[in-house]
Amino acid sequence: MIHPCLRCGACCACFRVAFHWMEAEASLGGHVPAELTEKLDPHRLVMRGTQAYQPRCIALKGTIGEAAHCGIYPQRPSVCREVPPSWEFGEPSPQCDKGRTAHGLPPLTPDDWIGMHSEPASEADTADA
Repeated sequence: MIHPCLRCGACCACFRVAFHWMEAEASLGGHVPAELTEKLDPHRLVMRGTQAYQPRCIALKGTIGEAAHCGIYPQRPSVCREVPPSWEFGEPSPQCDKGRTAHGLPPLTPDDWIGMHSEPASEADTADA
C-alpha cells in the first residue's frame, strides 16, 4: 500500500511555509537548502512559491492528488515535519484536511491507513497454509 501523502501533496500547495532562518544556515546545522528559500522578515524565511496567491512549494514534485512528493524530504523545514496526515496517528489533522479540500480531494479517513502500519507475515506464518 502506498503512503497517502505520496498520492497527495496538497499541503505543499496550500500554505505559506515560514520558519526560522537558522534552519537554512548550514554553518549552524541548518538543513533546508537556502537556494529554495526567500526572506520573509528579519527572523524568518519561506519556501519559494509558498507566498503566492495560489501557493506551491518549489520542493513539491509531481501532480497533486495523483503522485506527489517532497523533493527535499530529509531536509524539509520543521513546520513541514510538524504537519501530520489526518488519521495516520489516530486523529484528524486540520491542516491536512484543509489542504486536501482546497484541491478537491476528500479528507483522509482511518480506512486510508488500513494495512499501512501492519507487519508483513513471516515465512513461519505462511508455511503450510
